[in-house]
Amino acid sequence: MHADSALTAKVKDYALRTLRADLVGVANIGRFEKAPLRMSPQGIMPSAKSVIVMAVHHPDAAVELGGMEHPQKIGPYAIQYVMNWRLDDMSYRMALFVEKLGFKAVPIASSNIWRYKGYKNLNEHFAADISHMHAAVAAGLCEFGYNGLAISPEFGARNRFVSIICDAELSPSPLLEPGSVCDNCMLCAKHCMSGALTKELDGWNFVEIEDKKYKYVKKNLWRCAWGEHFDLDLDLKIPEKVTEETIIEHVKQYGLRGGEMGSCLRYCLPKALRYWDRTYTNAPRRKKHTSQIQGVFHRGLLEELHSIGAVWGADTVIVSDSEALNGVNMTDYLPGAKRAVSILYSQKAGNISSFPEEANPYSRPGSGVRYILEQSAYDACRLLERFGYEAVTLTEFQEESLLASLGTGNPAGKQISSLTLFTNAELPLTERSLPAPAAISEPSPEKLRKLLEESISKFEGDAMGVSSCKRMDELCDQLEKYYGDDEFLDAKDKALRFYSFEPEISVKKRRVLRPSDYLPGAKSIVVIGLRVPEQIAEATARNEAEAVGPCAFAQYESVVRLRLIATNLQKLLEDNGFNACFAFDMSNTSSVTGNPRGEQPDAFSNNFAAFAAGLGRLGKCGALITPKNGTNMRFVALICDAPLPEDALLDDPALNESCSTCNACVSACPTGAFGDEIKIELGGLRESLRKIDRKKCDWAKRYSLSAEEGNKYLGWKLDESVPETIDDKSLDAALRKQPPIPKYRPCNFESCLMACPHTRTQSQP
Repeated sequence: MHADSALTAKVKDYALRTLRADLVGVANIGRFEKAPLRMSPQGIMPSAKSVIVMAVHHPDAAVELGGMEHPQKIGPYAIQYVMNWRLDDMSYRMALFVEKLGFKAVPIASSNIWRYKGYKNLNEHFAADISHMHAAVAAGLCEFGYNGLAISPEFGARNRFVSIICDAELSPSPLLEPGSVCDNCMLCAKHCMSGALTKELDGWNFVEIEDKKYKYVKKNLWRCAWGEHFDLDLDLKIPEKVTEETIIEHVKQYGLRGGEMGSCLRYCLPKALRYWDRTYTNAPRRKKHTSQIQGVFHRGLLEELHSIGAVWGADTVIVSDSEALNGVNMTDYLPGAKRAVSILYSQKAGNISSFPEEANPYSRPGSGVRYILEQSAYDACRLLERFGYEAVTLTEFQEESLLASLGTGNPAGKQISSLTLFTNAELPLTERSLPAPAAISEPSPEKLRKLLEESISKFEGDAMGVSSCKRMDELCDQLEKYYGDDEFLDAKDKALRFYSFEPEISVKKRRVLRPSDYLPGAKSIVVIGLRVPEQIAEATARNEAEAVGPCAFAQYESVVRLRLIATNLQKLLEDNGFNACFAFDMSNTSSVTGNPRGEQPDAFSNNFAAFAAGLGRLGKCGALITPKNGTNMRFVALICDAPLPEDALLDDPALNESCSTCNACVSACPTGAFGDEIKIELGGLRESLRKIDRKKCDWAKRYSLSAEEGNKYLGWKLDESVPETIDDKSLDAALRKQPPIPKYRPCNFESCLMACPHTRTQSQP
């Protein structure tokens, strides 16, 4: 086969125009032939032919103004966390896009998923599933700097990357010449407070790709991570030799100070882009590729700023000066600042009088708003830079100053949230009011449903079904006798990060929740589905890499995407005069899974709501089986008081009929969590599944105490047998055995689901 240039163009267009990547490149699989197999694309997906690499860049002001006083006072450099979320969004969506084009793909998380101390014959520390920096070099976006960072001709080290493995044969990008970007200025080594680039060095790492040979210094990664990852004070006397034990000892003795802005990144720019302005910052500044024209303003800039907010779901963008901000001195945040650009989001105030305490935290009212504002502001910063200006966001500006100055144009009954960035672009001032809601005239149930479907499609959701609350209540009546008053253990870690686990355990009773518990007067439940890329399950704990990172990534990124969709649909309903909220486990019959981004709704969450909405049938393990994607779909439930047309239940017995004779899920459970049979009848359909003992299930997937549930593939040694009685004492004793560093980033999965033929292909006996 030959590389497909037309297909490559489609992929790059989607990356640049829809996902707003700053750079995109492609590496063919041959460029990874010398990579360690356990952290290579082919180790994860043996059929891989290409790796797509996308980059976004740090806004210059965030790098040049952040960390000026001290690397651990990062200030606006906190934008890196927003960048990580953006890269995750890009990776996941690109994988789904490649699937729609007819190919297979595995998205890789941006960061924070790795094997701290290697695995089996993999000796590398902090080994990610694949290295995005190596992938960026292999895709022709960068070369390696002395410091080991992937540096591009456009942004130097001010980039972050994400990679997608696929079996599409794409046209590879040309490689950069070694030594063409890094001029060995050694500013990185001079300013590194941990000494990672001057102490404990062990020669060079050499990377051979085709006929090119790149190199970067081989440093002690534990020393490098002293402040950047482990939050230890850089002003401490750092030992001459830094090991994992050294880190743990110093954490116990001195505690944590906070994350570090890497000086290697802050001072690293190609010679052609580097210049100094000591009145502005003590770091080198980056020359822009576009310069300003005195006295000429590009009117399209303001229009594009407005469109950026709309893409994410914000109401409007307003431009203010210091006078309009009640005298706020904008130059305190950005030298030379002339305007404040504020992204505004409105929602109905006080529309939910009783939100259940038991609901998953990701369901809390307003939980998706911050994401919309941060991503909009980040895009706005990058847009202003492309026009030759400076911009900074995530400052300490108090948004109350802005909201207080909005004036009488603020609609009554609205709760307004905002995020403001500052720029030296002298943008035209705008009206300081919110636009009227985008309501439809005479919102009939049919029109409203169509509007919801269009919005889900716009935000790239995969499925939608509607159940009446009456039908859901009928189902909850049956669930009550199986799940009502179930006892489970809720354990929290009182210790700081990287300390030994200090459990705080409470015994709780489960309560089956109904739509009215979320929203009095609720009439309909809109269940939104987002698929998980098929190859994630196929690769989990399999092939040469035995990777579990992509599965953990899908667990949290599907929640982020669904929360974004649900937040925008909630606003759509509110703008049309209705009340709404959303939930990730509406009936409260599921649990959570341990994850590097904090506990996430498990794969059974909203299974009953999705069944009631006609999206699938229930399997023996309790997962919903859908016609197109099997069990590889995740759901959010939007509860509203709009009387929407209800979908029929899915009368397709072939979907789960094999469950009656298959026992793979039950046999695969490492804790024997499957119990008695649950029988449900709804609308003439009969479903049978096995009840999960939450204490036993949580032992493995929530509390990381069973090696088979994922963490053994990260190199964890912890594998605690399930005691005869799981109580607060036995759980306390087991949790105290968790490793102090890896416990912060667990990667668990549901073994029962991975054994299901509706999830992935299974080996024949």
